[in-house]
Amino acid sequence: MGAGSARPRPGVPPAAALLVSATVFVAGLQGIGLIRSLQAAMQNASVAGWVLPLLLVGLTAVIVILSGSGTALFFAMVPLMYGLAAAAGISALAVTVPMGMAGNLLRAASPVAAVVVIVAGATKESPINIVKRTWFPMVIGVVCMFVLSMFMFL
Repeated sequence: MGAGSARPRPGVPPAAALLVSATVFVAGLQGIGLIRSLQAAMQNASVAGWVLPLLLVGLTAVIVILSGSGTALFFAMVPLMYGLAAAAGISALAVTVPMGMAGNLLRAASPVAAVVVIVAGATKESPINIVKRTWFPMVIGVVCMFVLSMFMFL
């Protein structure tokens, strides 16, 4: 083989490493008691039913932007959704649908998401330049999705 030959490098594929990192991040959030605190706040607060879904969509947005994975947080929190929704006195669908959809939509607004890294590599652009083009439509999509979800499920 010549000096310019490309050999496959052994190791973990980048997408798998991102998913594992996101899962560890979510486990850390659970470990510090964020979920228990959220449940206690919903049980003790007398607020409108849309507050819990809005908080979870916001939490999803932050974690997706930081980790690049919209599914790791969602699947880690699915077992807790019924309890959170019951504590807030709303349907579990009003919590899970907006959170899952926000995670999928906002993945394109994270510079560390696998899809953004792949597109950036294929187009020879910086991931930040890709995100500059995608964040606004994704945020508008999340707002529209949230409003429609609250209309349908509350």
